[in-house]
Amino acid sequence: MGRLKTYVESAVPGIYVHNVMVGGSPAADTMHGYFGNVNDQVAEACDRLAAIPELQNGFNAIGFSQGSLFIRAATQRCADRLKVKTLVTMGGPHQGVASLPGCDVFSPATDAGAFCRAAEAAIEAAAYSPFTRSSVVQAQYFKDPRALDRYLERNPFLPDVNNERVQKNETYKSALTSLERLVLVRFTEDTVVEPRDSAWFSTYEPGNKMPRPLIPLREQAMYTEDWLGLRALDESGRLVMAECPGQHMWFTDAWLKENVLDKYMYGGGTLRDESSSNAAVKISSSR
Repeated sequence: MGRLKTYVESAVPGIYVHNVMVGGSPAADTMHGYFGNVNDQVAEACDRLAAIPELQNGFNAIGFSQGSLFIRAATQRCADRLKVKTLVTMGGPHQGVASLPGCDVFSPATDAGAFCRAAEAAIEAAAYSPFTRSSVVQAQYFKDPRALDRYLERNPFLPDVNNERVQKNETYKSALTSLERLVLVRFTEDTVVEPRDSAWFSTYEPGNKMPRPLIPLREQAMYTEDWLGLRALDESGRLVMAECPGQHMWFTDAWLKENVLDKYMYGGGTLRDESSSNAAVKISSSR
């Protein structure tokens, strides 16, 4: 994602771009994309972003793959320190994944391929065991429609971030409704995020038989009761559900510029006030 950072800097003259990494090196960041405590990783990202002077007046953010979910969590949990303006998420598993992550997109000879297969094996063995759910990243947003009670009780991350528990966190709703715009990009042929419509907050109907019907966002209690402020964003025209043709994370620089940077962030249609710094944050991911 370092190359993409350079491209965004060239596409938007004068912009400050910060690429979030977990750990002290690209290799460590790749490993932490599969192993680690997501709540701790989000807290670390909040601390790092809050300490960057160029971001103090507000910034736009783009999350890629599972990084989409993590930057949304940071936006919700750290709204007192992070002033996110427009948030774009690309292929984000906002409603989790209902099956094992697709590792076929990685060569077995790469670190990412090896880490992916190790995480896959751990989830397959015991997704909700104490060790797996606290140390395998993908297990912390694994959502099996056949075991929603266990998911709500034992998953340490996603039920909280999605405000699915009985006690709602109103600061999460306040944080998202303060956004100028939330853009959710789905990859049309995505086989890594299952279901691919999780990028639009769709989720499977609960039940034992698979495959289950999908429930679109606007038909869920999350939307009708507005647990996260998505309905408020939608009704005010600030929630966008967009598509990118192709497989998970397959897009060109030209597509990103035309359909994201120019259209929603730094072009003529972007909602921005002049006091905001010309800054952006990218949270990428090995997934």
